[in-house]
Amino acid sequence: MDENSTDAGPVQLRRRQLSLGMVGMGAAWLGAPSAARPAPPAAPPAAPPAAPLSLALIELMPWASNTPAGARDGILVDVAGILATLSGVRLELQLLLFARAAMMLERGQIDCMVALQASTLDQVATRLAPLSDEDIVIVGRPGTFLRSLADLKGKIVGRLRHGEYDPQFAADDSIIKYDTSSYRQSLEMLRVGRLDAVIFIRSALEFTLKSMGLTAAAVGAPLYLGSCPLTLYAHRASVATASAQSLRAACKVVYKVQSVKALADMRMG
Repeated sequence: MDENSTDAGPVQLRRRQLSLGMVGMGAAWLGAPSAARPAPPAAPPAAPPAAPLSLALIELMPWASNTPAGARDGILVDVAGILATLSGVRLELQLLLFARAAMMLERGQIDCMVALQASTLDQVATRLAPLSDEDIVIVGRPGTFLRSLADLKGKIVGRLRHGEYDPQFAADDSIIKYDTSSYRQSLEMLRVGRLDAVIFIRSALEFTLKSMGLTAAAVGAPLYLGSCPLTLYAHRASVATASAQSLRAACKVVYKVQSVKALADMRMG
C-alpha cells in the first residue's frame, strides 16, 4: 500500500461510516441508479482508470496531520477520501506547509492543493471548485466586543502565515498583522497579551479551543467578517485532464452535501 495514497493508514469507524454515508448521498445526487430500480443494460467495457493526481493539504489540524503512528488524520484527509471514491481518481496526498505547497503548485510539482481562496494562489493556479464556505471571524481578548474592523485600528492582530481570510482585512493598513505558525500559537499569544486579536476560520477556532481545554469564554465575542471558499486549486496544465474534470464533479457533490461542515461538526461532537 502506498503511504501517500488516500487509503493509507487506519480510519476510525465513525469517520468511515460518515464518509461512506456521504459517498452514498453523492452517488444519489449524481444520478446513480438505486437498488429499487430495474438493473440497467449491460455496460460497455470499462474505460481505463483515471490517471492519479497529487494533492497537497496544509499540515495543520483540524485539516490534516500525520499521527504518531504514521497515519493521516484530519478533515481534509477524510474529504480527499470521499473525492477519490466519487471521482474514481486516485489522490496521492502530500502534507505540506502553505508556502512549500504553493511553490510546488506553481512549478507543476503537484497537481492540486486545497486552501482558502486567496489572490496569491489565483495568480499561479486555477480554481477547480469550492469545497465549502468557511466563516471568517476575529476574536479579541476575553471580555472584549468588536463592532467592526475600525475597532482594530492600530491593534496587533494575529493571522496564520500567508492567510488572507478577508479582502477588507487584508487591505486595511491601519491594522497591524502579525504572522503566526499555528492556530495554537495564535491563541497562546492572545492569552498572554502579545496580540490584541486573532483572525480565524470559525471551525478552526472552535477546534483549537477544544484541543487546548478552553471554552469560548477564553476569547472575546467573535466579529463575523463574512465567508471565504475553501477551494481546490489545480496547476494550469492539469485542469484540462479527464482526472481533474472528474474531480471537479466530485467537488460539486462535496459542496452540495456540506461534507466539510459535517466532518468538522463530528470532531466537535
